[in-house]
Amino acid sequence: MEMEGLTGLKSLVETYEEIAAGQMQKVRTAVLTAREFLQGLAEIFGEVKSNYKTSRIVKTGQTVAVWISANAGLYGDIVGRSFDLFVDYVNTNQAEAVVVGRLGTKMMADRLPKTLYNYYDLEDDRVEVEDLALMMRYLLQFRKIVVFYGQFKSLVNQVPAATSVSGDDIQIPNPKSQIPKNLYLFEPKVGEVLEFFEGQMLTTMFEQTVHESQLAKFASRLMSLDGAVENIDKKVRQLNQAGLRLKHRTDGRKQLNRIAGMSLWS
Repeated sequence: MEMEGLTGLKSLVETYEEIAAGQMQKVRTAVLTAREFLQGLAEIFGEVKSNYKTSRIVKTGQTVAVWISANAGLYGDIVGRSFDLFVDYVNTNQAEAVVVGRLGTKMMADRLPKTLYNYYDLEDDRVEVEDLALMMRYLLQFRKIVVFYGQFKSLVNQVPAATSVSGDDIQIPNPKSQIPKNLYLFEPKVGEVLEFFEGQMLTTMFEQTVHESQLAKFASRLMSLDGAVENIDKKVRQLNQAGLRLKHRTDGRKQLNRIAGMSLWS
């Protein structure tokens, strides 16, 4: 009975594994292609901000920390590790908190029960334009937007990451860091360039972090499910070995009983 259960469980896990592999391959190429371009774009954004001390766009808040969690489980440990990074930042910085994904609400209740936060829902496998627009209407009120998520490095390596999509330094501000590394001449005016970045590019860079998170979660799920299949195979081997030992003991007892019967007749 246990063997039948394990066989059925293995079939189910392998099905989920195939789905995760398909989802990962679907977003992997797009994410990795856009990553390098948008990282360069973020660096340029930071340079523009450092060349222009005050934004022309009115901001009502200071810093917001956004954690992209998940709506379901079976994503390995990458969700928890990115949450640890988020918790450390929220505890050491005066930042508003935003949680994305239903799983995040449960983890917030366990780890940060007294912390107030805004919640938004995004699907694990796609990004709806309406949901993204709703989030950005809130996030664009802040001067600094720091996003915490899982980042894909390789199939076997996903790491927690933090990205400032608003082009700011993630660490606690240092007066020396406020001095721009490079000075530029801008055409049109630097304020207009910065306004374009803030109005048009923040959403693109935030959406990239969402896709990065999806890729890392699918890869982590794939590795987690692969480990589950190995554990099931190991358990099946143990059951087979136990069955063989039981059969040998049973055959031995039968043989002894036959020998004892022959002794009685003689």
